[in-house]
Order: sequence, then C-alpha cells, then structure tokens
Amino acid sequence: MDDPNEVIRDQLLWDDGMEDVLINFLYDDSIFGRIRGGKITHNDHVRLAERLSNYGTKKFNSEQVKGKIARLKRRQREFTNLMRQTGLGWDPERKAPVTSEEHWANAIRVRNSFKHFKSNGCPRYEELCAIFGCSVAMGTLHRALIEPAPISEEEDLLDEEL
Repeated sequence: MDDPNEVIRDQLLWDDGMEDVLINFLYDDSIFGRIRGGKITHNDHVRLAERLSNYGTKKFNSEQVKGKIARLKRRQREFTNLMRQTGLGWDPERKAPVTSEEHWANAIRVRNSFKHFKSNGCPRYEELCAIFGCSVAMGTLHRALIEPAPISEEEDLLDEEL
C-alpha cells in the first residue's frame, strides 16, 4: 500500500478506532474457533462488514474488510520478519523493537517498510499473531544481543515472572 491516495483512503475509512474494533472482532473469532489458522473466508468478510457497520457510524462492505485484513496480515508478517533479525530486543511497554541506530539503518536499508516500526512498533502484534499465526520469541526471557547479560538478581526476578 505505497500509493499515497490508498493510504489516505485507508486512514479515513479506518480512523475513529475502527481498525482496533476489527482486530478485536477477529481476535474474538480466533479465540472462539470461528477463524482457524488465519483462514478468513468470504462469508467471514461479509459477517465482519455487517458487524462493523452496526458498531459504528460508517458502512463497510466485504471488499473493504478483505483489503484491511490483507494489510493487517502484511503488517504482522513484516513485523515478524523484523523481529526475527538478530540483535533486536523487545520493549513490552511500547510494544516496539529495541536496537541500535546502526541496526535500524541496516534493517531499513534492507526493507524500507521497517521504518514505520521504528517509531510506532506494532501495538496489536500479539493479537495479530493469534489471528494469523506466527512464532517469534518475545517473552520475558527474550534478550537482544546488544543487551548486557542479566546479573543473578535480574535472573531471579525473571524466574519469578515465569
């Protein structure tokens, strides 16, 4: 979605928190087994468009929902690719990667779309993973190579967290 007009149309349609509402609907559907393995059908698009239209003031159609789901899936996949790179840490409060400026410059040089994640992170990443599926170590014991090794007191705290 590099076309500036498409970006603006997407922002106008999905502003007012409607993107979050869609993610919440998709997440609930995946938790309750209505969506399995990220397989979202045409009937799901129609059902979600109706739910979104009834929820807010805008009317949505299945094609708009299908397109937004595709963009959310792409965002989740790109962020997963970024997080699989060696040397990235994770800031759970910002829900964003942590690394050196040099590493960011290299990552953005490889894939320009990573620049969005530098400042914004991916706040709904865990939900997107539940919806679309993925596996990246991001939990309590995940450490980036640029972070110093934990001292024994920190290790004790990590053990307690687990």
